[in-house]
Amino acid sequence: MDAAAEPSAWSGQARVIDGDTISIRQQRIRIAAIDACELDQTGLKDGQTWRCGVIARSYLRKMIDGQHVRCDIIDQDRYRRLVGQCFIGDTDVGLAMVNAGLAEAMLRYLPSSHPISLVEYGEAENRARGNGLGIWSADIESPHLYRRAKSSQMP
Repeated sequence: MDAAAEPSAWSGQARVIDGDTISIRQQRIRIAAIDACELDQTGLKDGQTWRCGVIARSYLRKMIDGQHVRCDIIDQDRYRRLVGQCFIGDTDVGLAMVNAGLAEAMLRYLPSSHPISLVEYGEAENRARGNGLGIWSADIESPHLYRRAKSSQMP
C-alpha cells in the first residue's frame, strides 16, 4: 500500500455512496468485511417488493450523517478502492450494518493481517439472521450472487 493510503489520512465527514461504500475527501472507501445489497437490488418481504439496497444506503446515511468518520485502511480492492474498517467514535460502522441485518459479513476477502474480529462479525450475522432482521426477514439473493448474475447478463 502506498503512503497516500495512511489510515490517519482517511477521516472526516463522509458521503454515503451505497450500503457498503463511503467517500471521504473524494476518496471512495469500501467498508471492510461487509457486503450490502446493491442500490438497484430488491427482494420480497411480506409479499411486497423490498428495496434492500436503498434501505441499506439510507440506514448508513442516518448512522454517519454529520458524524466524523475514521477509516483504518487495510487493503485495496480490484477496483482500486481503499478498503477500511470505519468508525464513528468507538462504533465499528461495518459491524453496526451487520448487527442491523443490512449487510452480510464478508470475511473471505480480508487480508491475513486484518484487525477485524472474524468471530465478532460472524456472531453478529448469526444474531441478525436468527432474529429475522433486515435482509434476513426477506427473500433476497446474496449481494455477491446478485452482482455475478447481473454482470453475466451484460453484453
